Amino acid sequence: MTTPQSLKESIKAAAAELGFQRTVIASLEPMETERQEYERWLALGYAAGMEYLKRNPHFRTSPQLLYPEGRSAIVVSVSYYSEVPPPPPGFFGKVARYAVGLDYHAVIRAKLRELNARIEKIAGRKVLAKAYTDDVSLFEQGLAARHGLGFAGRHTLIIGPELMGTYNFVAELITELELDADEPYAGTCGKCFRCGEGCPTDAIEYGVGVNANKCISYLTIENKEGIPLGLRKQLGRWVFGCDVCQDVCPYNQRPNAAPWEEFSPDKGAGHYLDLFSILELETDEAFRERFAHTPLRRPKLRGLARNALAVIGNILAEESQSSDCKITQEDLDKAAAKLFKFIESAPESMLKEHAYWALAQYKCENTRKKLRRFVDRETDSGVSNLAEQYVLSS
Repeated sequence: MTTPQSLKESIKAAAAELGFQRTVIASLEPMETERQEYERWLALGYAAGMEYLKRNPHFRTSPQLLYPEGRSAIVVSVSYYSEVPPPPPGFFGKVARYAVGLDYHAVIRAKLRELNARIEKIAGRKVLAKAYTDDVSLFEQGLAARHGLGFAGRHTLIIGPELMGTYNFVAELITELELDADEPYAGTCGKCFRCGEGCPTDAIEYGVGVNANKCISYLTIENKEGIPLGLRKQLGRWVFGCDVCQDVCPYNQRPNAAPWEEFSPDKGAGHYLDLFSILELETDEAFRERFAHTPLRRPKLRGLARNALAVIGNILAEESQSSDCKITQEDLDKAAAKLFKFIESAPESMLKEHAYWALAQYKCENTRKKLRRFVDRETDSGVSNLAEQYVLSS
């Protein structure tokens, strides 16, 4: 006979067999304490331009409203970690680890549906359930922390006893089954603040969380505008997302490798992107075809091109001022020529302005003279005013 406890244990065992590293059972009761913390974060303006995060915090912290037929949530985590190889020579940008393979939304939802099929075999009947991960109005971090998947670190990522670090996706299978909820896990960062100290843009505030206005992940993915001037150099070579706060976290000394081949860099965009190949994509259709079934579709072509221009500028600055250059002078000049060509056919002012900025980072007399000529004949007044500043400061 299947008891509630044996059913719960069987569900966790089935999840482990599928590759989920940790599974807990969560209540669907409203998260009142979590809602208050979330609303305080919103009141600080730290959601930046992510309007969807600002809508109806009550709904976001009330799991029952998401799926009224549900009675419990099976909350799981799975690693996406893969080793980062040395960077290739030339103009390449870095991709955050979570995005190097196939789109995790589709992959995890499929695995959760498979988990539910196994649960139905265990229960001996049809079980209604809905699979979610990171794309619905649910405060997943709060739900995960409330029921023992882990605790929220100062970088706001979930850290738990069996997660072996933070390189993990969190997802939920909300089910009609009545299951006893697990208790919170008592963990702490202690006095450690390496994530905040290591953040290139100082986006992490001690005891507060992440200010998305400064976060590289926000700036390169969700942000619909240009990269703020004061933060472009801090992007370094990050063209999509950022892993710095995780790379420096002491809990990430022995991370679990991703258990599924779908998260392998061989299946998706990989750890590095050829930056000029992005600028050469002329249509949204070509962009969608290039990055089909990967997370890199999120910022769309204009967003990824914007990021590429900022990173190209950083590489030009680094290489033209370094005594240990890894890119030849000839290749640097070719890169500048490609940027001038891009300016002549740039589809919009924002991208053109970023290209001017990138060129101004190149400490080369011939490039500065040519840049001066381009600025003098620029007809877009908004762009020319900024470009004039770049020329004067270069």
